[in-house]
Amino acid sequence: MDDQFGKYIRLFGTLFFTLIGFILSLLLLMLGLRLFFGLLSYIPWFTYIYMIFIIMVPAALFISVFIVYMRRTAFHPSRIIRYISYTLFSIALIAWVVFLFLDLKTFFTHAYVEIGKYYSYNMPFLASNVACIFLVGVMQAFTTAKEKDWMERAQQD
Repeated sequence: MDDQFGKYIRLFGTLFFTLIGFILSLLLLMLGLRLFFGLLSYIPWFTYIYMIFIIMVPAALFISVFIVYMRRTAFHPSRIIRYISYTLFSIALIAWVVFLFLDLKTFFTHAYVEIGKYYSYNMPFLASNVACIFLVGVMQAFTTAKEKDWMERAQQD
């Protein structure tokens, strides 16, 4: 009986101290983030590095997504959908390269710290890129052969 009671005490202690550790780690993370972002106002060069990172995040994300989808489009069975996809992806990639160049030029000439001044954070531009990804995905999904589910595969075997 004593051994079983010891297991419950050990389980309670483990759960309790895990909860306390989780709360303390969140508290330390929040304090660290406050310290990090508080330092941004005292170190001007760090602000510039941070802003360049913020400017390049959407461009890096969308350019990599468009390149991955462009590579996957090469194996699509419909030729018309391939051409439409390549056209839309090429337009989007060119737009992202141009807007990234304009944003970096704006940053190095004026050094704005508000993201609203940069083209890559323009809401219609971001929405049109997301819509382009979904539009091409839907077009490609509707023009491929239906994938067999597990029941159809089991019936063939």
